[in-house]
Amino acid sequence: MKQDRLESFVNENRHEFDRMEPSDQLWNSINQRLNDDAKQRTRKFPWMKVAAVALLALLLPFAIYQVKFSEQKQSAKAATVDPEVQELIEAEAYYAQEVTGKLAEIQKCYKVHPELKSEIESDLNELENMYRLLKNDLKENVSNKDVIEAMIENNRNRMKLVDDILEQINC
Repeated sequence: MKQDRLESFVNENRHEFDRMEPSDQLWNSINQRLNDDAKQRTRKFPWMKVAAVALLALLLPFAIYQVKFSEQKQSAKAATVDPEVQELIEAEAYYAQEVTGKLAEIQKCYKVHPELKSEIESDLNELENMYRLLKNDLKENVSNKDVIEAMIENNRNRMKLVDDILEQINC
């Protein structure tokens, strides 16, 4: 192989490079400074750990509280601000209770009419999905009267559906 010019120069003048070495005193001085720096760093580090843990201990419960209760606070504020939202909350509670009770009666009839189960549940699921979409729209604009009215109408439709089913199956 052909030697590089730099490599050949280094090989020819190796004795010149090896001639100058740093003294032992210089190496001792460097080593001493490294040890001093390491000692100084370790003194600050435990204090910073304690400070970080204390900060986390103070802020973590507050953050959890904020995340957990922020949605409840928003709905409570909306209810106090807008009477229509209050009406929606009351209507939602009423219809949910009524529909749940009537669904329990309908489910007793599934033994007699098992073919009704899939049809009834698919209709109710469709209304529930529409209700969820309306609820998401309401989160974006709390005082939107059209959305509130649509949500109440959705609840009425669910109630009417379970009433009609109970009337038709007579079991």
